[in-house]
Formats: sequence, C-alpha cells, structure tokens
Amino acid sequence: MSKPIIVGITGNRRVNPETGVLRDYVGHGFVEGVQRAGGIPMILPISSTTTARQYVKMVDKVILTGGQNINPALYGQENLATNTDDDFFEERDLFEIAILAEALKEGKPIFTVCRGTQLMNVALGGSLHQDIENHWQDQPGDYLSQDMVVAKDSPLYAIYGEHNRINSFHHQSIDHLASELEVIARDPKDGTIEAVQFKNSSVPYLGVQWHPELLIDYCPVDQKLFDFVVNDL
Repeated sequence: MSKPIIVGITGNRRVNPETGVLRDYVGHGFVEGVQRAGGIPMILPISSTTTARQYVKMVDKVILTGGQNINPALYGQENLATNTDDDFFEERDLFEIAILAEALKEGKPIFTVCRGTQLMNVALGGSLHQDIENHWQDQPGDYLSQDMVVAKDSPLYAIYGEHNRINSFHHQSIDHLASELEVIARDPKDGTIEAVQFKNSSVPYLGVQWHPELLIDYCPVDQKLFDFVVNDL
C-alpha cells in the first residue's frame, strides 16, 4: 500500500468580530478537497520563517490559500487602492514567501489559490493590479460569476476544457507577470489572468485565481482539480 500524500495547507489568522478571539484557520473546502482526493491535509499556521522551513520538510506538497491582500510595498509600490486600504498582514506575507522558497528549494509541488497565486507572482519579481473592477461577486461562493478560457496545452484543459465558469473574490490580480511564469487561463472579457504555471521548472506548480474550495460540493470539475493536485501535480 502506497503512502498517502501529505498536503500542507497554509492557514490564515483573524479576530472573530463577535467574540474578539484570535483564531487560526483554513477554509474547510481545502481540507475536504484534499481528503476526497485521498490525501492527508495538514494545516500550517502562520509562524516564523524558520518554522516555515520545518513545515515544508514535513509535507509532500503545499497549498497556499486566499485571504488578505498583499502589501504593495512588496513589489515596490505605494498603496493606491480604494477598496483594500489596509487589509494587509505582513507576518503572513513573509511566512508564505518563506514557505514558497523552501518548497522550491526542496522541489515539492505547489498549488496556489487567489492571494496565494498573487503572492507567488510577487515573490518571483512580478507585480499586481491593486484594485480591479468586476471581480468581487456579492453572491455565495458556489455562484459562478466569471468565464475563463483555458490554454489547450495546459493541465487545466483536461479538467475544465477550453471554456468554463468560475467564481471570483478578489480586488487584486496579476499585473506584470514574473518572468518564470506563463499564463494558462484568462477572463475573456477583460484579460484578467485566471491561472498560471512555470514556463520551465523541475518543480511542479499550478496557480489559480478563483476559489475551487468553495465549489467542490456544487461543481464536480473543481473536485477534479483537487484530485489532480493531490495525485498528479
């Protein structure tokens, strides 16, 4: 019997507005998606960069999740956004950059979602649009508000086909693409980058801009994405 794949999932930290209690957490869809795919999820709470290295050594693959916006200072800009004024978390940014660096060093596959994909682009030298329009839906996470077109030579094509619908919960998006990345899916209306991968690397990497963890109970194709990440990435 083969050893189950252990997937490290980066956590977030916020204060519960009702109780004032500080909590570390991940969206349950990440845990459920990995478990359904046969993997073992391990939540990686925000910690020091030294601990980040230890975490990566404990897991087989890494998922970076969504959450706070990324401070524009990390890509050499001032904060110009109007809707995202100070929803930044420097400790998380630095911790997850350390996670990425160690995973790349160790050659461990990486899957990133929304903020995680933006952070990978920034960590590799790219930049972000700070406040785009028409990509934050007011409806629940299972509502499919956007279209995407997928490159035929990408791993997403076998899962989603050339055209599919996705959800959308982001104010920031990739602007200048890091030189090591290539685009494999876009929004056909405004060109927003919806998925990326490495051009040439021995480390498997896939990054998406939407939130598949919110769709696994409604769209079987999004569970297939987790199946791919756990078993084939």
